[in-house]
Amino acid sequence: MRPPTPRRSRGLALAAMAVVALVASIRMQAEPAPRGTVATRDERPALSPTEALASFVLEPGYRLDQVAAEPLVQDPVAIAFDEFGRLFVVENRGYPDPLEGQPAESPRGGVALLTDSDRDGRFDTRTEFATGLTYPNGIMVWDGGVFVTVAPDLLYLKDTDGDGVADERRVALTGFSATRTAQIRFSHPTLGPDGWIYFTSGLNGGRVTSPAHPERPPVVFSTSDSRYHPVTGAFELVGGQGQYGLTFDDEGRRFICANRHPVWQVMLEPGQLQRNPRLAFSDTVQEVSAVGAEAAVWPLTRDLTTASFHPTLITTPHAGTFTSASGVHIHRGDALPSGHAGSIFVAESAQNLVQRQVRRPSGVSFRSAPARDGVEFLASRDSWFRPVFLANGPDGALYVVDMYRKDIDHPAYVPEESRRHFDFTAGRGLGRIYRLAARDRGPAALAVDLATATNAQVLSALARPNAWWRETAQRLLVERRAVDVAPDLRLLASRGPGLARLHALWTLDALDVLQAPELRRALRDEVAAVRENAVRILERRMTATPSLVDDLLPLVDDRDARVRLHVAAALGVSADPRAVTALAALARRDGADRWVRAAIFSGLHDRTGPFLDAFQARTAGALAARPAARAAVMQDLGRLYGATESRARCLALLTAIADPREELSWQPAALAGLAQGLRTRSASAADTPVSAGTTAPRSPLMALVAGDAPEAQRGRERLATQLARAAALALMEEAPIDQRLPAIDLLGQADLATSGASLLQLLAPTRPAAVQVAAVRALSQLPEPAAAASVLERARWLAYTPRVRDAVLTALMSEERLTTALLDAVAREDVAPAAIGASRARRLMGHRTPAIRDRARTLLAGLDAGGGLPVYERARTDVLARSGEAARGRQQFEAQCVACHTFGGAGGRVGPDLSGIRNQPADALLLHILVPDYEITPGYESYTVQTRDGRTIVARMESETASSLSLRDAAGQAHVVLRADVVSVTAAPGSLMPATFHEALSGQDLADLLAYLKTSR
Repeated sequence: MRPPTPRRSRGLALAAMAVVALVASIRMQAEPAPRGTVATRDERPALSPTEALASFVLEPGYRLDQVAAEPLVQDPVAIAFDEFGRLFVVENRGYPDPLEGQPAESPRGGVALLTDSDRDGRFDTRTEFATGLTYPNGIMVWDGGVFVTVAPDLLYLKDTDGDGVADERRVALTGFSATRTAQIRFSHPTLGPDGWIYFTSGLNGGRVTSPAHPERPPVVFSTSDSRYHPVTGAFELVGGQGQYGLTFDDEGRRFICANRHPVWQVMLEPGQLQRNPRLAFSDTVQEVSAVGAEAAVWPLTRDLTTASFHPTLITTPHAGTFTSASGVHIHRGDALPSGHAGSIFVAESAQNLVQRQVRRPSGVSFRSAPARDGVEFLASRDSWFRPVFLANGPDGALYVVDMYRKDIDHPAYVPEESRRHFDFTAGRGLGRIYRLAARDRGPAALAVDLATATNAQVLSALARPNAWWRETAQRLLVERRAVDVAPDLRLLASRGPGLARLHALWTLDALDVLQAPELRRALRDEVAAVRENAVRILERRMTATPSLVDDLLPLVDDRDARVRLHVAAALGVSADPRAVTALAALARRDGADRWVRAAIFSGLHDRTGPFLDAFQARTAGALAARPAARAAVMQDLGRLYGATESRARCLALLTAIADPREELSWQPAALAGLAQGLRTRSASAADTPVSAGTTAPRSPLMALVAGDAPEAQRGRERLATQLARAAALALMEEAPIDQRLPAIDLLGQADLATSGASLLQLLAPTRPAAVQVAAVRALSQLPEPAAAASVLERARWLAYTPRVRDAVLTALMSEERLTTALLDAVAREDVAPAAIGASRARRLMGHRTPAIRDRARTLLAGLDAGGGLPVYERARTDVLARSGEAARGRQQFEAQCVACHTFGGAGGRVGPDLSGIRNQPADALLLHILVPDYEITPGYESYTVQTRDGRTIVARMESETASSLSLRDAAGQAHVVLRADVVSVTAAPGSLMPATFHEALSGQDLADLLAYLKTSR
């Protein structure tokens, strides 16, 4: 049969004529992009489809064809080709959704079905496949119909009578959050090689249930990517928190993106990390591209990012760098110029361009960079060009979906006073779809009819060079349950082209006919990608078939780093003792890589002891050649040991680590890791033997070596030697900073008598700020009250820079005993109440402990009256009247701000990236410098986390898994906390940024800082 003939909508004869008139192909040569910056608004009107074609600048060697435009398509945001070559287009016609408190509109969104009736390679016929949707944003073809993401639902729509209109509509999943704006909802349904449909979170969560399986409990989450199995109906969370963009490479690796993050690779899944409940590791994604200030783009249009009109939010992403990265797409078609297949394409709708990046291997992941410097792959002079989605087609070309809007931003992210500058609905009803290919690959009929092909004919498509055919063929074979071609699949899996072998392998697995011989052969395949995917399949089967470890062990020495990463993850499933030995071998080779370490330690469970024995068994050879691997592995191992192993085993490990004959470069890190692990289980002198007459408080590490037993005495002697060596290393200015910082950390695990003098020396103003901050943290961990008091001595306090002062306040507010020392210093007038800052004062005056709360209310009463907006109002006239000097302002930025904020390609990541804020009014900049609580950038809110060992961490949430939280405090210190150790998590009301810059900086200093921020990028 032929594909069903769609019913034409009213007016489509005129639409077809219009499209035919405007789809003439154009061939373009690249020209340089202007580098100037303009902060005024571009008010040019919309261009006609024909005019828009002339506005593009394209990379040489390509051609651009317009294959659809309004009225044939309206507000397109996502597309998908089916096995007939027809194009489904998701139309988000109601975007943007009304602001909270405004009346809701009638559902305007829908799905259009486009066909090429005259077979010239351009679409000319439209059918309303589905209407009445709210804010649809993603689509995927499946089993004769389509899945559509339209929060709160995942809908399945199907045309069962062949008229081109969906008459079947069912909810496959429901409960995805739809309370936040339509711009940030789950989207991008994409079929993975494993047969699961993957979604991006859109920065949202949900309470997701399946109407078809009411017996299954809801999956509740705050923000996480997820996946759904279209056959079993299973739903689960996966790694990553993508916003709007998801793609796979030929090897089945998943990549996502978010506004300022053009390319992330998902490295590990939460389920893998959760195997070890004591593993404090929650990251799942690796930055592949440059990010933030370093992620440059070269637009041809003026700055139209929200920040240009945002007088109260200085930290919004800005022009000249990625601000709305979306639709990340690794192109695997065969119609691009030679050598361009595999390029990464990223849409940047706010600045009217698409960037092409080239990807290169980097360890177990990749690094990517723009294919050309200073000029984009595709850029338009038309500021209405809004590329949002990219796709591969049956012809191997790259398709670009242009929503075509005057303004792409959502009004919710624009301050009310600036919304008058925007027309958020201008462009509704418009939209274009473009096709890009090599110059000699013009549009032609999409000769696709896999729907009527036999299973054997479909199977042959698994060997096509264009990934669209391979993926569509695999999908069709799975939908049809085509077990009759299993023998041919086995033959293809063993003798076909490399990528065909990979697809045949996954198809056999999905059909549940994959047999051990095929899997074993794939594990030995000459192509690394096939071996990598075979290991992924084996990992899922190992619980049911433990003997598969025999086939996995030889791959410990695989020549490909990415294969070894998956081997490490798979070995964690096995209970076979040989798996531990194999993990140790991987640690010796690849232990310097954080992802491999996480995969290794996720599988140790309660086997840290045997792992240590195996890891150290060949120290003299393998480890001596890789000191970085040894240091990293031993630090993480020490942390796990301290948290899980017996006192006797921890003491034995300490004694072994502290051997004076060993290399000092890794010992402090390993001992500090052990001490950190001991702290997490609240080891104390109360549960360890002590010498007679000893009453002084001890740190967990010192308590471990207390007592009169010979083992304790030997450990104590060796630890004393190591602490002396660590002190010398910490004070050695010429030593590498990455060795000094672990040494300082180790000093903080001792006591005041042993480490105090050295740590106090490190607080000298002449020491690097990073060293001072580390010393502050170390002193705050010492058990004696005098340690915290020494940090607050008046002379030292007055000499601290704002960064160090902030580190002091952050550390001393983390535990009640330290907070008492801080209030003592305020009472002595060594620390001025104003230095505490309004936000910290509020926390102290609302403290859960009555004694601290009452004392803070006495000492800090009236603090708000002297800070906040009154400070800004007093300073505003004086500072803005001064003439600032940017060179001096740079010095102020480097002294006061760079530890927390990235600017000009360098800096910290506690606070938002400040690149491009030159477009902000000076008074807005000053407001946020002096009153950081005035408005907090989304994603940089602070949280208060109470832990079982009595700590209070106030920090920004960087990432989370089901087993741990990763946070970063105002001093830049990273904290990874196991959920099992968390007592409570509460959103904090204020910013992490201190509100004391009016004390540290004079009016002229502030004017200089503003001049630097206004004149630099």
